[in-house]
Amino acid sequence: MKHETLLQTHLLLVAPEHLPSLRLFRRNIATANMRGYKVQFGIPGQCDLYGLLRGGRHLEIELKSATGSLKPDQKAWRAWCIEWGITHLVLKAQKEETIEETVERWVVELSVLVVR
Repeated sequence: MKHETLLQTHLLLVAPEHLPSLRLFRRNIATANMRGYKVQFGIPGQCDLYGLLRGGRHLEIELKSATGSLKPDQKAWRAWCIEWGITHLVLKAQKEETIEETVERWVVELSVLVVR
């Protein structure tokens, strides 16, 4: 399993306990062939996760490993979010952190947005 996938899974498991006013959802982006038709799920560049805060605020959350960076389509999605006034957050791991340490730090970063 990829490092980003492990981070995502751990964050999805930990966040509800520490951030009860925030619900995180995984977004699937893919293309599939079904009965001879090409079907696209999601929009290329969309974030890994989206979040809903109690009261209706929406967050877009991109997760990156310590060596990861935004791809051009992800930068375009970020620009669209900013233009529309949607909170866009890139959570990036640090090289020496364990998965648990990274997710703990991310929860703190997210908690700042929850109290706004």
